[in-house]
Amino acid sequence: MSEAQPQQPYASPPLVAPAPPPPPPVEDPAPYHRLFRTTPRYAWWRPLVAVAVFVAFFLVSQVIVSIIWVIGLVASGGLDSLLSFDDIMARVTDVSNPLSLLLLLGSVAIMLPLVPLAMLCAGLRPVGIMHSVAQRIRWRWMLWCTIPALVITALSAGLSFLPLLWGDTLEPVPVDAGTFAILAVLIVLLVPFQSAAEEYVFRGLIMQTLGAWVRSPWVGIVASTVIFTVGHTQYELWGMLSVGIMGLGFALVVWRTGGLEAGIAFHVVNNVVALLLLASGSLGTTIMSSEGSDAFAPLVQAVFTAGFVLWVEFGARRRGIARARSLALAPGEEPGNAAPAAAVDTSHG
Repeated sequence: MSEAQPQQPYASPPLVAPAPPPPPPVEDPAPYHRLFRTTPRYAWWRPLVAVAVFVAFFLVSQVIVSIIWVIGLVASGGLDSLLSFDDIMARVTDVSNPLSLLLLLGSVAIMLPLVPLAMLCAGLRPVGIMHSVAQRIRWRWMLWCTIPALVITALSAGLSFLPLLWGDTLEPVPVDAGTFAILAVLIVLLVPFQSAAEEYVFRGLIMQTLGAWVRSPWVGIVASTVIFTVGHTQYELWGMLSVGIMGLGFALVVWRTGGLEAGIAFHVVNNVVALLLLASGSLGTTIMSSEGSDAFAPLVQAVFTAGFVLWVEFGARRRGIARARSLALAPGEEPGNAAPAAAVDTSHG
């Protein structure tokens, strides 16, 4: 009779430590300039493709718009006087000419649909992240931002006539009433699209592209400001500096409010008022230039731009405007209004 073998104890399988969860694609909550990294198919090269596609679309659109403008110029009999590049630039920047104003505003406004189209081609969805951290335009917030924009712009425009108090004379350029009516309609209808297009390109596409690679918002703020300034070479040095200061203000409010709404509001109001004054001839010229400006111009612009930025910052805190987006939110889901005392600070790191 065989001896019974001792029973072996049950050996439990070795414990395997669960794999650590993958790191989040971006800091949580994500500020506006980092939203490209929150897209489901994000890859480091996709923002670069979006920029390249946008540039290609933009160049094609400018060729088409320029051909249409030349055809219109020939049809109106205005081509005989164009003898040099300076003559062409003078005609293009003369806002008392409806055809030139249409080219000036239309060639920029056409960029507005090109930004989301480029994002779709690059696989950066949803395109709503270009609007704000809420993935949409926060219309009530934008409407509120028109209040400081109107006040600041009115004060700034009033300085144009301040020298009259010291006995200086200003000789208005005569503009036909019927022509001015056409110009006013074009300005009111096209400037919102032109101004918004610039915001979506400079403060949206550029800042979010650089923000996809660099955490600090200042890289995108500085780069977008420089490119925006260089894009306004029709002005003299002091005029370009003034434009650059305003562009810096636009970039700051985008970062501080988590969306393009405040920048669009200020941009639209400023351009509508400036172009209406210029088209009326009341400033003594109808040519879009900064000839005759001095170092005082960018200094004044800095004061008014700082006033707008601080006013918007105060309003955003009072209204609890969200500046960042939680990664836990589903696409289309909006971040709740932040408590005024707990506004998200993304300035560090």
